[in-house]
Amino acid sequence: MLDYNSSLTALTLLLTVLIFCRSISLRKRAAVQSALLAEIKNKLNTNEEEKVRELDFQTNLQQAEITTELQKSRSSVVHNRNNRRTPERYQYAQSMFQSGMPADEISSALGMSTTEISQLLKLANIACDAEG
Repeated sequence: MLDYNSSLTALTLLLTVLIFCRSISLRKRAAVQSALLAEIKNKLNTNEEEKVRELDFQTNLQQAEITTELQKSRSSVVHNRNNRRTPERYQYAQSMFQSGMPADEISSALGMSTTEISQLLKLANIACDAEG
């Protein structure tokens, strides 16, 4: 009976030592994997921050380009405003109106609608008021 108890004790001790060694091995592996996971998360966060900065930069660049184009267009319009001439038929419409001709006769003479003639005359009055 003593031999059976000794064997059982030795076997239990051996299994305990094996389980302990296995748990130490698994803990080391988990620590290594945890460190790798933290490193990967760090890289992902860094890459995400870089992407956000790049997108912000692209957005700002596009807005700056649009603003520059709008300013170019606007400045060229302002500089060329004085150089532009009023189309002849518009000048004719204005001179006919100033000579006392009604809008419907002007429209039939120039081949334009009465609405268009009315709008032209209103614009001409506004332009005269702005210049004067």
